[in-house]
Formats: sequence, C-alpha cells, structure tokens
Amino acid sequence: MSRTSEDTNGPIERKVQVTGGSTYTVSIPKSWANAREISSGSAVHLYPFDDRLVVAKPEDGIVRRARINVETVGTESLTERIEAAYAAGADEIVVESDTEFGSTERRLASGAITGLVGIEIATETPEEIVARSLLDPSEVSLEGTIDQLRGISLSMHENAVRALIGADDDSEELARHVVSRDNDVDRLFALVSRQFYRALTDVREIDKLGIDRRIALTRFRTARQLERVADHAELIADVALRREEPPGPELGDRFEAIATDARRVVRTALDGNTGEALLRRDEVVGHLDDLDRELHTADREGTYLDGRVLESIRRTAEYGGNVAEIVTLADIADHV
Repeated sequence: MSRTSEDTNGPIERKVQVTGGSTYTVSIPKSWANAREISSGSAVHLYPFDDRLVVAKPEDGIVRRARINVETVGTESLTERIEAAYAAGADEIVVESDTEFGSTERRLASGAITGLVGIEIATETPEEIVARSLLDPSEVSLEGTIDQLRGISLSMHENAVRALIGADDDSEELARHVVSRDNDVDRLFALVSRQFYRALTDVREIDKLGIDRRIALTRFRTARQLERVADHAELIADVALRREEPPGPELGDRFEAIATDARRVVRTALDGNTGEALLRRDEVVGHLDDLDRELHTADREGTYLDGRVLESIRRTAEYGGNVAEIVTLADIADHV
C-alpha cells in the first residue's frame, strides 16, 4: 500500500531508480527517516529475507537491558524473572533493591545468573547486581545445542530406567545423577530460547546465526520437546528413589524394553524419518495401554508408582511424535 510522506507510522512504497547508470537508489521521505533517527550519512544494512528486503540500522552499542526489582517481584519469583529476562534475549540484566539485598535475595539472584550460559556478574553493590552477556551469536550453533540436548536427555532417560529396575550396583546414586543433570538441560534450553527470541525480533541476529527464522523456530520447538523428555527422565528417577526395592525381573524387563522403544521414537524423529517415528509412537502407546491394564487388574503393591513410570514413558514417545510433526511441518513449509 502506498503511503504519504507525512505518514511515519507504517511502511512506505518507493520506486527503485538508477543513478549514474551503475547504481540503484531508493529515496526515503525525510519525516519517515527522522522518525527512525536516520539522517544524511547514516549507515543502514540491507538483508534479504524470503521475498522481502529488510533495512536495519547498525547496532552501534545498542544494549537490551532488563531491570528486575526484588521488592516488586518477590523472592519467590526472582529466579524465574531472571531466567525469563535471559531467555528473552537481554544483553544486560540489572537486579536492584530499593534498600539493600538481604542474604536470601542476593543468593537467589547470584545463583540464577551463574546458572545461565554465557552471562556473568559484571558489577555488584549493596543495592544492585548487574549481569552482562558474553555470548557472540555468530559462535552459537543452534544445531550443536540441539545435539547436546539430544545426548543428555536420552542418556538421562536410559539411566533413569536402569536405576528404576536396579540394573546397576548403585542405582540410587545413578538416579540422583539423573536428577542433577536436569539443570544442564534447562540451561541449554534457555540458551536456545534466548537465540530464538533474539532472532525473532532482530534481523541482525538471523544474519549472525546463519539461519532463517523458520529454522530457528523448528530448533526452538524441537528443543522444547527434548527438554520435556529430560523432565520425565527426572520423574522416573524420582520414582526409583522413592521405591523401597526395584520391580520384579519380568516387569523390569518390560519397563526397559518399552522405554527403549520410546527413546527410539525420539531418535527416529530427530533423524528425519518422520513416518517411521509416528508408526513407532503408535506401537509404543498401544503396548503401554496393554501393560497399564495388566498392572491395574493385578493385586500388587506399587501400582501407583508403576503408573507414573508408564505415563512418563508414554509422554516420551509422544514427544518423539511431536518432533516428527515439527520436522514434517518444516519440510512442507520449505516447499510451499
């Protein structure tokens, strides 16, 4: 739609002209340029984006700053707000107090910051903690981060089941190790979220990451499913810690076999074999339904905990199916 030069709120339509026979130029209305702090001599970058050209100013030291007041958010929400600011792409996170930090507030703020990838505390006073990002988007590989998430989450799941059925000499220690690794998955997922949201709001980030927005969305959605696989691995490990003894050998073997099949759904989907992954998912869900009915009709102890394990294995297979659907959608979008 064509707009007048006085309209500074929306896009404008201009014609490309030839200057000097070898250079194309596009004129910009002065009022429109002034509203965006563009003047004579200003540098702008042009980025190709599908069927569009996107014009962006150089960053020139632009800092995305998030301010968090501890009195406003409260200690119960402080960690969550810091993690959200990081995931939203803040370059600098300022945690401040109207008076002075209490020991609990300082411990929570420092712990949340140090638990994130590529950000550290730069300055600290009695009333303020300033954390700054050290991340260079051009050195962050979303593909590599997804591979790490895949390795850790599936390893957690396998070890959780081994701990549950007592397959190792020290199953309790193995279960505790699985629980501790969930923090590593959360950190990696937060990193993927951060890069995705920055790419969503700034075309310059897409250029630095070397991918387009659709790929970034696919990586983010895939990472979310792997993070959930890790969550259910932690739940299985928690059941292993709560049980007084492992299930009997026959039931333990069935747990292990069906959990292996559920992980295979995830691996198959991640490898791009989406049709096979969806078929495997349906098979796993059917076997889980059969085993669930058997356990509920049997007169035995531990049925509730066994049910929780089956539900976590079911969710794992379903997350693999979700990954298959995500990959399929991305493939279709690439050919539309």
